[in-house]
Amino acid sequence: MLNNQDDSYNVNEFVSVFSESDTISPQAAFLRIQSGEMLQVPYEGNPGMTNSDVAYWLLFRVTNKSDQTEFKLELSYPQLDFAQFAEIRNGEVETLAQTGDRFVFDRRPYPHRNFVFPISIPTGDTKTFLLNADKRKSAIRFPLELMTNERFSEKTEKERTYLSIYYVFIIIIVCGAIAIGLGLKKPVFLWFALSVACYGLWLFTWQGFSYKYLIPNWPLLNRHFLPFCSQIAVLSLLAFIQSFFETKRLLPKFNAIMNGVLAFFILGTIVWVIIPNTYIEFAPKLFAIRYLLVGTILAFGVTAAIRYAKVNKQRSIIFAISYSIFFIGIIGKILDEYGLISEFSFVYDPILIGNLIQVLGLSTAMIFILISIVNDREVLKTKTEELEQSIHQLELKSQANEIEFFTLKSKALIPIDKIKYIQSDGPYVEIFVEGKDKPEIDRMSLSKMTEKLPAYFKQIHRSVIVNFRQVKIKRVNSVTLKDETTLTISRSFKEELREYSE
Repeated sequence: MLNNQDDSYNVNEFVSVFSESDTISPQAAFLRIQSGEMLQVPYEGNPGMTNSDVAYWLLFRVTNKSDQTEFKLELSYPQLDFAQFAEIRNGEVETLAQTGDRFVFDRRPYPHRNFVFPISIPTGDTKTFLLNADKRKSAIRFPLELMTNERFSEKTEKERTYLSIYYVFIIIIVCGAIAIGLGLKKPVFLWFALSVACYGLWLFTWQGFSYKYLIPNWPLLNRHFLPFCSQIAVLSLLAFIQSFFETKRLLPKFNAIMNGVLAFFILGTIVWVIIPNTYIEFAPKLFAIRYLLVGTILAFGVTAAIRYAKVNKQRSIIFAISYSIFFIGIIGKILDEYGLISEFSFVYDPILIGNLIQVLGLSTAMIFILISIVNDREVLKTKTEELEQSIHQLELKSQANEIEFFTLKSKALIPIDKIKYIQSDGPYVEIFVEGKDKPEIDRMSLSKMTEKLPAYFKQIHRSVIVNFRQVKIKRVNSVTLKDETTLTISRSFKEELREYSE
């Protein structure tokens, strides 16, 4: 009964549920219900049903005692293959809508990710409705909520806001991880991005958005798109766990087992692509295997985290907490699908909340990894610079040791730094040395002398080389040494020496 105190109503508390193996019209279904030919299903308001190969018919009556006359009936389960909605008037059945995933999205009576049926009930009237929910070879749920148009608009706007924030956040995380992974050449960030993207796409599809926004005109693809997204989400999770915990390097035997499970899922994905209809046909039998494998993956993740704790305890704890919360959300949804708990027990979608906490937790772990990588690179950079500086000092010292003395042909040694200048005199050179009145004489060309002397010895004249460490004043046309000797710079060497100083 609708009244002015409430603007939304849990219809499931007032529904009679019947099952039928045939696909029939609402008129035929109502006749079979009246005649007792259709089996009534024990039902106590819980909208979850186990796997079956039948269609369900929901019969309910609504009395309107409120001032509102226009309402929206929302069936919060977007994966129905076929849905029919009808009104029963004086024993006659009028079909109001036929929709479902076997049709293009535009066949829905209202453009929403869930199945929404606009209905009119004049104040004081009572109307009877019949709803068909048909999805074979799968678990099925039909949580029903009847809302005033105003309440429905508020709920839709609120949902649009928080889901938009959520998916924008996911996109930012994915793009950021890809950029970091490519920039640092670290595959763990790329696997993280792929895992978050695949789980985001799976959730986007599971909530009915893929059919609305991505593939609205491809009903056959839409029917198989959710299991495909589920497959690639599991594959990306396995690959990320291996990279995150460095199992190939640290846990080789464990990594080999995970590779086996990974190969099984890859094979399952290939089989799905080749024979999707057969895959769907055996889906109920495969559910138990899938849940077992999901549990195995969870066990792998926990085991890897425990073993990796010896290497990095912080990373292990963050992973364990993040994925535990996510899998608790998945378990809650599985229990909901099998009718063990009610859809209305959750304030928000438990998988959405679990996935958000998982992404936040793992993003924190990836930030710690990034900080560690950056710090390691800074330390490496500092050590490299220190090493280069040490090598440079050693080279300078080596060079200094190599040319500390200049050896004459007479085997006499002259300290390099003591040489003031060298002057050519035919085939000989005169080497003027600090502290000596007369130059040392050696048979050598000036060019050969230049090759053997350090870089601070510069030729200023075709017959003169000067040790610029002995220069006191440098002018454009001359240099004055510390002992006040003045030497002329020839025109041909002026330009070369203009900017030089020791």
